[in-house]
Amino acid sequence: MRILLTRSTCSIAITFAILACCSLRAQPAKAQATEMSCRETVRSFYDWYVPRALRRSATPAWAIAAKERSNAFSSELSQLLKEDSEAQAKAVGDIVGLDFDPFLYTQDPANRYALGKITTKGESCLVEVGRPQQRIEKPAVTAELVYRHDQWVFTNFHYGKSAYSQDENLLAILKKLQADRRPR
Repeated sequence: MRILLTRSTCSIAITFAILACCSLRAQPAKAQATEMSCRETVRSFYDWYVPRALRRSATPAWAIAAKERSNAFSSELSQLLKEDSEAQAKAVGDIVGLDFDPFLYTQDPANRYALGKITTKGESCLVEVGRPQQRIEKPAVTAELVYRHDQWVFTNFHYGKSAYSQDENLLAILKKLQADRRPR
């Protein structure tokens, strides 16, 4: 009886050891898949977006993206982009909204953009985006995404430090423009 108990104990210990090893191996694979899916979401968006940004039209490319791809953005960001676009459309001759491309952080887009460093933390992902000739060491913009309802959605775009702020970002700019348009 004592031998059976020892064999049984060994079997249980071996089973737990195997499960623990499998569990540890699965964690990096899941993190890698998360990073890869975030990268693919951002790559897909920019592959779609950059050709539209290069076309000169009366409607800015970012406004088209906000309308045609509203599900790619968080509800807050989508709403603020929509409000900004509508306010600009109503203003004749004046700029009352964004005067630059918020997804490329420029007024003069390049033909291509490359993805740089990707940082994931839980349900969030930050992806550096820049012109390939700049080697992405200083990204033009850092896209912030969150994983909601089985998909990545853009929640903000960060532009780094500037003379105006320690962390310029699209949400802060849109909220300031919104406040500036309110009657006083």
